[in-house]
Formats: sequence, structure tokens, C-alpha cells
Amino acid sequence: MYKLLLHIFNFTLLYNWLYKISAKKIWAGYSNTEQKRLFQLLIIWVILISFAIFLFLLHLKTNNTNDFIYSDITLITTVLFVGICILKNKIKCVVYSIFSIPFFVYAYIISDFIPHPQITETVYSSLFWVVGGLLFLLFFDETGEKLKFYFIIGLLALVVHQLKANVLFESFAKLNLLVANPVLMFTTLFVAIYFLQKKHLKVAGFLKEQLKLTNQSITRIFQDSGVSIVELKAEHDNAGNIMQLTIEKANNAFQANFNINLYEIQNQKAEYVFNLIFKNQFDVNELILFKRKRTKEFHSKDMEKWFKVHLLKPEFNKYFLIFEDITKIKAKLAKLEESRRRYKVLLEAIPDIFFVIDKDGTYEDFVVKESHLFKIEDTNIIGSTIYDVGFPENMANKIYSCIHSSIRNNSIESIEYSLNTPNGTFLYEMRLAKLNSHSVISVARDITKRKTAEFKLEKALARAEESDKLKSAFLANLSHEIRTPMNVITNFSRLLAEAELTQKDRMEITDAISQNGKQLLNMIDNTIHLSKIETKTVDIKTRFCSINILLREIYNNYFVLIPDSKNIKLNLKLDVPNQEFGFVTDPVLLKEVLNILVDNAVKYTMHGNISIDYEMIGNKQVKFIISDTGIGIPKEEFKNVYNRFYRLENRVNEVTSGSGIGLSIAQHYVQLLGGELEFESTPDVGTKFYFSLPFKEGKGFMTLVS
Repeated sequence: MYKLLLHIFNFTLLYNWLYKISAKKIWAGYSNTEQKRLFQLLIIWVILISFAIFLFLLHLKTNNTNDFIYSDITLITTVLFVGICILKNKIKCVVYSIFSIPFFVYAYIISDFIPHPQITETVYSSLFWVVGGLLFLLFFDETGEKLKFYFIIGLLALVVHQLKANVLFESFAKLNLLVANPVLMFTTLFVAIYFLQKKHLKVAGFLKEQLKLTNQSITRIFQDSGVSIVELKAEHDNAGNIMQLTIEKANNAFQANFNINLYEIQNQKAEYVFNLIFKNQFDVNELILFKRKRTKEFHSKDMEKWFKVHLLKPEFNKYFLIFEDITKIKAKLAKLEESRRRYKVLLEAIPDIFFVIDKDGTYEDFVVKESHLFKIEDTNIIGSTIYDVGFPENMANKIYSCIHSSIRNNSIESIEYSLNTPNGTFLYEMRLAKLNSHSVISVARDITKRKTAEFKLEKALARAEESDKLKSAFLANLSHEIRTPMNVITNFSRLLAEAELTQKDRMEITDAISQNGKQLLNMIDNTIHLSKIETKTVDIKTRFCSINILLREIYNNYFVLIPDSKNIKLNLKLDVPNQEFGFVTDPVLLKEVLNILVDNAVKYTMHGNISIDYEMIGNKQVKFIISDTGIGIPKEEFKNVYNRFYRLENRVNEVTSGSGIGLSIAQHYVQLLGGELEFESTPDVGTKFYFSLPFKEGKGFMTLVS
């Protein structure tokens, strides 16, 4: 069974292969149905010609050539003629050749002029051949008339055969079956085939009538359709290639829309007609021969119209072209595209990000003005969900909940979130509004600057409030600080008028008046400096400043002001002893800074050393250093050192007066001079303040030139 199936499969493959390489070349100009029908006839013909040649060779081998020569030649000639009819697609010729079968039966089996077996033994051979012709006509006789005529001829051949064998009216003794009589068998088979063919012809006639009605309906639709339709006929070469396309029909709409009559274009070359109508802007050959897609759009500049051409191929050599006027559709699409472009430009001009998100959290569309900042593309966003684009899971769940809440309640939901991008972290406020029943529009606004400003404003407000508190404390303290030295000056001045004062008492009172006067003057100066800083009216007047002279002057001033009660040694270290050493800066501001730092050092040092020092840093900067061995500054107070009106809590400040603005003024002045005031301090060890200024147009310092 397996081998049988394998043989059938191989035969099928061989059959298909032969059909492809022969039928497509021999009958290239015919339809597939006709090609299959002719190929089947060709297979039968190959069998017949092989049989005819076999008989001829057999007779040649048995030396019966003279007896069979005319019959064999006639048979081979007839079969060759049938082959020519098949190659030329002359089906009627093939059908008529079937009528020669009874004559060849008579010549080979019945007649006396050719040797053959006993005539009584070849009755069924005659039946076999005439039945073969009958079965052939069953498939190829379209009316039934040829079948009846063939039956008569075949029946006569069988009757003659049986009469000659004297068995026409005898029953077969061996079988005892009346039905075994060849004449009755042939007649019965004919009747069955005849009625079967009648039934087939009736069904075929009904189908033809239906096909006719369908074709009439198609023709009416073709003619009455409001769409322009044209029917083309294709002429093929032997290889099946289209050689030429001609116009067969054109409906009324085609003639009206293109202002052309059928008689002008019928049987004309399609390429010529379409070039005439569309001015070489539509290539029919490209559409039919080369394009895989069965539609094509083109624009006719002369007509100022757009057309969409649909190609239909109902038969092997027939094509229909349907010209759909899509000018209005194109205009609407252009308007929509222009509107989309305009709204997209408008959206891009708004400093917000727009998203369309469906109810499942999937991004359907988006507009980002500055997408390069986020380094995102359409393909990375569209189709992704809120869970895929970098939101934390809890934030994605919150957004998902807000989407459904907005759709369900037709409300506007707001969320603030942060977004990490390759260019940094951005803060956004997202607003979700219902777009339709299954999606929302999300407007995300960058609030990074606003939040930063709010944060800075909060810090500034806190600082302002703190400053206001400190300023209030400063003003309250200032009144006390002014009143105290003023009372000392007033009362001690009154005491100087008494005559009984000794010289020593008079000197002590004078020193007290002088010291409190300087304290009052210092406080007034600091207040004036702070006022200038607040109003940004500090004038910087640069000129050459001799550093050694300036520092020695400060040293001399403070050397005599150190109270005898403090065991302090004031040191002056000059890194460059040259008296001409100096550089261009503002000497007034520099002196004020150094005075503030030295004054603080004297104030907070009970014993030990205070050093006024400077050193060169290369040949580009001068570093000034004021160090002491005083009480120091706790580490937790470092952040408050430069705060205005802030006084550190220590044992010195508890018993002395001060405004808390000196270091703030010093820091600001150092910045104006081009430096930065810094310090190092250890509680109960000491403090060192230092800053570096540019050695601009310096003198008195030797530099090495390589």
C-alpha cells in the first residue's frame, strides 16, 4: 500500500512538472482551464501514438508488414493529425477524429484482409474500443448529437462483428448471461451515458443561463456605475508574456469623466489612450506588468485631480481598470495634515509635554518640544506602558488609578513626579483629563524651575526672618552699645571738671573716655559699612598699596591698645622685607578687613600670641594670615560665623559688647578685592583667618624668569 501511494505521489509530481514546462509554453495564449484540458488530451494522444507505433513495430517484427501496412500507416497518420489538432487547440477536430475508431475496429479486428484471431474471440475487443470512444465523447460532446451519431456507428460495427461471427442472437453458453452480449452492453452503457450527459447538459445550460444573467448584470453595473471603468484585452506571445494591451470597453462614466467616446478608443492600444488622456502621468504597463500591488495613486496635473486605480483580472487575457476620483479625499487629508501640523507646532510652542494614554496605561501618541533633552523617540514611547518608561511601581499605580478615575468621573487629576533623564532629574506636574471613553490626555509641565525657586524662596524667607530677628536684636543691642560708651564719655567728661582730681585719676578718666570713644566710633563705622553693603554702594578705589607699611601701621595701632590685664604678645611677620613691596588693590578695604580680624583676635584672646602675617604664593598671589591662641570656635558654629547680627555663644560675648556684623563685612570686602575669606579653628587652641589676593602689578618682589 505504501509503495502504491509513493508511486501515485511521484506520478502527480511528474504530471505537474510536465504541465508547467509544456502547457505554459505550447498554449501560452490560452486560459488555465483550456491549458489543462489540452494537456490532458495531449497525454491521451501520447498513449495513442505510442500504441500505434507499437503495433507497427510488432507487425514489422512478425513479418506481417504487407498485411498491416496500410492500416498501420492510416492509424499513425490519423493519430498524428489528432496531435496537430491538439497543438492548435482544435477540439472539434479531435472530437471528429473519434468517429474513426469503429473503422479501425473493422479494419484490425473484423475484416478479412488483415490476419487476426478467431472473430468469435475478438467481440469484446471491438466492444472495448468503441466504448472508449463513447466515454471520450461523454466529456467533449457539448450537445449530445455527436454521441448519438457515434453510438449508431459503433453499434453497426458491433452488429457486423457479431453477424459475421454468427453470435448476434445466440446466448453465451459459458456465461448464460444476457447482459454479457456486447450489443446489449454497449446499448445499456450508451443509454446511461446519454441520460447522464442530458442531465449534465441541463445543469450546464442552467449554469450558462445564470452566467448569462450574471454577465448581463455585470454589464449593466459596468455601464451604469458612477465610477470610471475600462476593460482591457491582453495579447500574449508563445511564452505567455503580454505583448499588447487594447481597450475593449469603457463605461459611460469613463466616457463622461474623461470627455472621450468609446468608438474613439475601442481596439486602440491602452498605453496610447491613457497617455492621451493623462498626458504621460499614468503608466498602465507598470501597473499590470511590474507592480505587485493591485492599486496605484497618481496625480493628473492637467485635470488637477487625484486618481486611485484598482486592477481586476477576472480572466487570463482580460483586465478591468477602475478609476476612483480621490481628489476630495486628498484635499481633506491635506487639510487634516495641515491642521495636524499646525496644532503640533502650537503644542510644541507650549512648554509642556502632551501624551495620549489609553485606559490600560499604554502611550498612543505624544508631543515633546525639547525631546533632545530627554533623548527619547516615538518608537521608545508609543506602544509602551506607564510601567515601562521608568516610573517607580507605586507612582505607575497612582497614575493608572488617576487615569481610570478621570475616565470614570470625567474629572481632572493632578500628580507631581520626578523624571530621571540622561540630562538630569526634572520635576513635573501631570494633569490627566478625559479624552474619550477609553483614553485620557496627559499634560505634563516642567516645574523644576518653579520648585527650585519655591525652595530658594522658602530658604530666603527663613533667612530673612532670621535676619529680621537678628536685626531687631542688633538694633536693641545697638541702642545699649551706644548708650553705654556715651554714658561713660558724658559722666567721665563731667568728672574731669572737678578740681580735686589727682593727675593719675585724670589720666585714667581720659583713657576711659578715649577707649569708649573709639568703641563708639568703631560701631558707627561698622554700621556705615553694613549700610553700604546692603545698598551696594561700596566704592572700590584701587591704587598701589605698600603692604609692609600698612601692616606695620596696624601693628602699631593695636600694640598700644592691648590691655595690660591680658598677657598677649602681638607678632608681625613680613615675608618680604623690602619696604617697596606692594601691589595694586583698594588699601582702605584691605585695612578695614585686617582691622576687623585683628580686633576680633585681641577680643577673644586672653593670653598667648596674635600674629599678623602674609606670604607669597608663587608670584601671583599674596596670602594674608591673622592667627591667635584665643578661645576658638566650636565646629557646630562654623556655619554661623559669617551670618549677620549673629554672636557666638561663648564666655567672652557674655561679658563684652558687639554687633555681630564684623566678620560678615570682612567676608564681603575680601570678595570685592578678589579673594575668599576662610578660617580654621579649634576650641581652646586658637583660630586662623586667611585670604589670598591677586598680586596685581606687584613691586618689590624678585621673580625668577626661565
